[in-house]
Amino acid sequence: MAFWQAEQDNNEQGRFSYTPPQQACVGPEGRQFYMGGAAMATHIDTLERHFDKPLYWATTHFLNHGLLGEAMQLTVEAVSGGRSVVQAMAEMRRGETVLHRTIAALGARDGAPNKAFVTMPQVPPPQDCPTKQDDAMARPGNLLHLLERRVALEDSAGGVEHMWIRPVFDAPMDAAYLALVSDFFLGAHVRTRRGTSLDNTFRLVNLVETDWLMMVTQLSSFTRGAVHGHVHIFAENGTLLAASSQTGLLPRPL
Repeated sequence: MAFWQAEQDNNEQGRFSYTPPQQACVGPEGRQFYMGGAAMATHIDTLERHFDKPLYWATTHFLNHGLLGEAMQLTVEAVSGGRSVVQAMAEMRRGETVLHRTIAALGARDGAPNKAFVTMPQVPPPQDCPTKQDDAMARPGNLLHLLERRVALEDSAGGVEHMWIRPVFDAPMDAAYLALVSDFFLGAHVRTRRGTSLDNTFRLVNLVETDWLMMVTQLSSFTRGAVHGHVHIFAENGTLLAASSQTGLLPRPL
């Protein structure tokens, strides 16, 4: 069972419970918080299991921080749908406080074309790339220590980062895991580190087994104290797996 999986409440259709462990958290000692990417993974995994359909896309709004060890409640419901596609909502609460809201579409249509229009850049293999330095959110045993990251390209002037990433735990290659790693968008530029995600829109393209993932991040802008940008995620063999876009608040100067 992945550390982001919620448990279904007994006899309560569409209601789930979750308490984030340290593996799902980042942050300073004494105030480690449930990382937005882990929260999105919880929502997506729950939606896919509840509706028994694969994800097309999901947008999560990060409204309030949940903390390590806090009891949370997740509800999911269908809001529209047809024969092959369902559109749904999920909401995570801590008591009366709404922490995150997700809207999503799930399903599949047979016989449609499968083609990617973006390609992975030419990059050196992971073993030839330097390890990405941990930031202030890393603590022994938390999420940042469960993922090995290596930087193939870092161009702060152009707002571009090419980063290899792989788990050091037994991670399933699924939409939830890919959504989790997509939230490392805010670490792609030195000015964005310690920033706060406002949202993440994640789109699943393909699922293939791969050890390393290549995350190609392109910032679009710094605007009014926020950063906009997008990420493409590829398997080692160049298969496009997912795309995401995000807005985050830049950290205030120390």
